[in-house]
Amino acid sequence: MTGRLAAPSLSAVAGLLRQNGAGSEIDALVLELPISVAALMTPEWALGQILRMRKEKHGALKELPDRIVMPGRMTGNLGTMEDSLGIPVTRGPEDLWDVPEWLGVGGRAAGFDDAGQSGRHDGSGKTFRIIAEIVDAWRMPAEAIISLAEAFRQSGADVIDLGGNPDTGVPDVGEKIAALKDRGFLVSVDTFHAETILRAVDSGADLILSVNSSNMGLLGQAVQNRQNGQKCKFVAVPDYEGTESGYIVSLEANVLEARKMGWDVIADPILSVPLMGFVGSLCRFYEYRSLHPDTPMLMGSGNVTELLEADSAGVNALIAVCAQELGIEYVLTTEVARWAIGTVRELRAARDIMSEASRRGALPKRISRALRELKGPPPRYGEDRLREMRSAVTDANWRIFVTEDAICAFNRDRFLRSRDIAEIYAGMGAMNPSHAFYAGRELQKAAIALRLGRDYVQDDEMSWGALS
Repeated sequence: MTGRLAAPSLSAVAGLLRQNGAGSEIDALVLELPISVAALMTPEWALGQILRMRKEKHGALKELPDRIVMPGRMTGNLGTMEDSLGIPVTRGPEDLWDVPEWLGVGGRAAGFDDAGQSGRHDGSGKTFRIIAEIVDAWRMPAEAIISLAEAFRQSGADVIDLGGNPDTGVPDVGEKIAALKDRGFLVSVDTFHAETILRAVDSGADLILSVNSSNMGLLGQAVQNRQNGQKCKFVAVPDYEGTESGYIVSLEANVLEARKMGWDVIADPILSVPLMGFVGSLCRFYEYRSLHPDTPMLMGSGNVTELLEADSAGVNALIAVCAQELGIEYVLTTEVARWAIGTVRELRAARDIMSEASRRGALPKRISRALRELKGPPPRYGEDRLREMRSAVTDANWRIFVTEDAICAFNRDRFLRSRDIAEIYAGMGAMNPSHAFYAGRELQKAAIALRLGRDYVQDDEMSWGALS
C-alpha cells in the first residue's frame, strides 16, 4: 500500500519482482491510496480505506491478500489493522526500492546489517579470527590499553595484540595481560624481546608473535601456560636471510622445531610490502598452504594496509579474499595510518561477506554494501520521473533529489535543476532561518552524493558502510 507520489515507482518495483522469477511465489499488487505522501497515512485511516474498498468491491481487494505491506516510514500501531482484517500487516523497508531484497527476491544476504556484520562468525575456526594490534602498547598505561581494546572488540576484533618495542619489549607485560584477561580478552604479544616473551607466557598470553631460529631457544625456557586447559601458541616466521625459496624451507624448519618442544604453532610466511615483494609473498602463502594444508596460518595485513596510501576498505576486501581462499586462521591488522582508520571494522565486514559468499559458492556480490563506503547505490530517479512526481505535489514544501547528472528540487510552484547548490538555493527564494539552515544542510548532502555518483535520500543520514 502506498500514496500517489510513490505509486508509479512501487509499480516498477513490482515489475522487478516478476523479472526475478518470483511470479510463482509472490503475486504483488500495488494499492494506491488517496494521499500524496505515503508516510503520512495512519493505520486507522488506512484501515478505513481498505474497508471502504472492500465494500465497493475494489478489484485489487475482491479477496484479501495473504499479507499487507505498509510504508516503512509510516508511524502508528499496526495491531488494529491485523485484528480487524485477520491477516499479517507489516511495515516494509524505508526505501521502496529495497522491497525485493526485503522480500528475499534476488536480494542481499539476510542477517547482514548496513555495516556488514552478520553475527555468523563465532570463532569456531570456520573463517579467520581478527587480531587487532595496539602498536604503542609497550609505552601505554594499562588503562589506555583497555580503552583501545574495548573499542577494537566493538569493531569486531577477536584477539588484542600488545605491540612491543624492539629493544625493550613490553614493560609490565604481565600487568597488562592480566588487566585484559580480567575483561575477557584473548591476548597476544608481538615481540622478539626475550624477557618479554618469557613473562608473557608465564602471565597467560594466548599467542606470541614471533619466533624463528634467532630466538627459538626461548621455547625451551618458557613454562607452558595451562590455565583453563589452554596452552600459549607461538607464531613461527621464516628467517630473514637467504633466497626466496629459503623462506619456505626456514619456516618449515622453525615450525617443526617448535613442535618438537611441545608447542602449538601457527605459521606466518610474512606478507611483504607493495612493490617490494608483495606478489611473491602471496605465492609463499599459497605454496606453504599447499604443502601443509593442516597447519594453522597467520597473515599480517599491516604491511599492505598501512604502506599503501589508499582508502582501506577495498584493500581489506582483497586481504579477506586471500585469507578465505587460503584457509588462513588469523589475520593481524593495525590502525595507524589515517587511511587505515576503521580497518578492524572493515576487515570484520569483509570476513563475514567472504565467508557467506564461500558458503553459497557464489561471488562476493549482493551480500552487503558495507565495503562500499564512498560509492553507495546509484541515484534511483531520472529527471523525467521527478517531473511526473512534481505534477502531483500540491504544497510548498521542497523535495530534493539527485539524478545521475544534477541536483533537482521542486515544490508545487517550481522545479529547479543544477549541479550548483548555490543556484538551487537562490531559486528557492526567501526562507526563515530554520528552513534556510535545513535547506543548506540537505543541499550539501545532495552535492556530496552527486560528486560520488551515489543516491541521496532527503532527511536521511548518508550511509558510509562499515564506517557508519
